[in-house]
Amino acid sequence: MPLQPTRTSSQPKDQVPRRKRFLWGLGGFADATITYGLNGMVNVIYINALAVNAVLVSVACAIPRFLDFFTDPLIGFLSDRTRSRWGRRRPWLLAGLLITAVLGILLWFPPLDRSDLTVAAGQVQPVEAGQAATADGVSWWRTAAKAVTVDWQVFLYLALMMTLMNAVGYALFTIPHYAMGYEMTTDYDERTHLFKWRFVAFAAAGFITPWLMPLAMWFEGDQANLLKGSQGAVTVSLLVAAVVLLTGLPSLLCKERIVPPQKQRMPFKQAVRITLGNRPFWLLVACNFIARFGMAVTGIFFYYVFVYHIGRGEQLRGVALLAVFFNSINIANFLALSPIAALSGRIGKKPTLLVLLGMSAVAYASLWFTFTSSEKSFINHTISFGAASWTLSLQWPSLITALLIGVFTNTMPMITNAMIADICDYDELTSGTRREGFYGAVYTSIEKMALSISLLFQGVLLVASGFNASQATQTPETIRYWMLALVITQPVGFLLGIILLLFYPLSRTRMAVLRQELESGRAVAFTNQAGG
Repeated sequence: MPLQPTRTSSQPKDQVPRRKRFLWGLGGFADATITYGLNGMVNVIYINALAVNAVLVSVACAIPRFLDFFTDPLIGFLSDRTRSRWGRRRPWLLAGLLITAVLGILLWFPPLDRSDLTVAAGQVQPVEAGQAATADGVSWWRTAAKAVTVDWQVFLYLALMMTLMNAVGYALFTIPHYAMGYEMTTDYDERTHLFKWRFVAFAAAGFITPWLMPLAMWFEGDQANLLKGSQGAVTVSLLVAAVVLLTGLPSLLCKERIVPPQKQRMPFKQAVRITLGNRPFWLLVACNFIARFGMAVTGIFFYYVFVYHIGRGEQLRGVALLAVFFNSINIANFLALSPIAALSGRIGKKPTLLVLLGMSAVAYASLWFTFTSSEKSFINHTISFGAASWTLSLQWPSLITALLIGVFTNTMPMITNAMIADICDYDELTSGTRREGFYGAVYTSIEKMALSISLLFQGVLLVASGFNASQATQTPETIRYWMLALVITQPVGFLLGIILLLFYPLSRTRMAVLRQELESGRAVAFTNQAGG
C-alpha cells in the first residue's frame, strides 16, 4: 500500500507544455557547466599547477560562498519585487549569464610570473644556471619573499574573480531561474516532473565537465606549465562561456506564471522574520545543509584518491579514471531521474527523499571496498593504430559506487527543489505573498554556506593529511586518511539528514488541502478587487 495517496492527473492549467519544460530545463546545463566546469578546475590548476598554498586557494574559493549567505536573499528579494515588461526574473537572469561568461575567462589570468622559479615540495627555489642559495641565505630569503608576494597576489586576484563570478554573476542567473521554476505550476507532482527536466540537463552536462581538466592539459601540452601561456585553461573557458550562453539564454523564452494581485509589498526585515518562522522550510534546509556539508568537506579527496591511489601517481591516468567515474555517475543519474520522479508520484516526496538519503549513505560507505588499486580491479584494453597505441583502463569496482551515487544521491536535488515550491504555497497561505525568489535564494545561500565552510576545511584537511605535491606518490597513511574521511563524513551527514526529515510535515494530502484554501482565498481577493 502506498504511503500517501497516489498521483492524480494535473489540471490543464497546471501542466507545463513540453517545449517550456525543455527551454527552462536547459538552464540546468548552464548551471552544471559553471559549477563543475569553471569552479571544478580551480583547485587543481591553482594548487597543483601553480603551487599556490592550498589553504589560500581554499579561502579564496570560500569567500564568495560566505558572501552568498547575504547577497542571495537580497537578489531573491529584489527579483520578487521587480516589475518590468520582461517580467520579474528574466532581466536578472540575462545579466547573470553575461557576467559569468566574461569572468569565467578572466579567472585564468592571475598576476603570475614565475619564469625564474621552480616549485618543489610546496617551496619555491631559484633555478638560474643551477646556482644554489648562498651560504648567508640572502638569495634564499629573496626567493622566499618573492614567492610569498606571488602567492598573495594570486590569492587576492582569485578571491576577487571567484567573488564576482559566483556571488554576483552565478547568483543573478540561478536564483531567478529556480524561482521561475517554482512558479510555473501549482500541481504537487507536476513540480517534480518540471524539475526533472532541469536535472536531466544538469546530468547531461556532467558527461562533459569531468573532461575539461584533461582537455586543458591537452591544449597546454604540459601540465606543469598550465597558465604560463594561458592556452589550456583560457581555451577551455572560452568553450565553457559559449556553452553557458547557448544553454542559459533559452530560459528567457519562458515566462513566470501570472501572480494574482498581492498585498502591499513586504519589507525585507519582515520577509526575513516570517521566513525564520517557517518550520517546514528550516527542517528541509537543515537536512540539506548537513547532507551537503558532509559531501563537500571531503569532496576534494576524490581527485587525490584517483590520482595517487587508484591511478598510482600517474596524473593523466588518474584524471581520466576520475572522469570515467563521474561520467558513470551522470549516466546513472540521467537514467534514474524519471524513475525517481515516478516513485515520488507513487509514495510522495518526503518518503522518496528518505529512501534517497539512506541509500546515499550506503553508496559512500561502499567506496571503502570499491576504491582499490589492485590490478585485479582493472580491465585494460590496448588500441593500436599503425605505430601508435593507447591503453584504456577501467577500474570496474568504482563503477558500483558510481551507480549508487548517480541513482540515489544525485537525484535528491530534483525532489528537494520540488519541495521548496510546496513550501512557497505554505508561505503564501500564512503571509499572503508569493516569494519564490526569496525562498529559493535563502535555500541556496544556506547550501552555499555549507560549501563555503567545507572549502575552508578542504585545504586544511589536505595539508593535515600529509599531502606532498612534489611527490609522484603519497604515503599509505595519507591515502588511508583520505579514504576514512570519505567513508565516515559523508554517510554520517546523510543519516543525520534522515532524522531531521522525519519531522517534515508537508505531505501530498496536506498540500491538497492547502491548495484548496489558497485557490479559495485568491477567488475572494479577485472578487473584492473587481468590486472595489
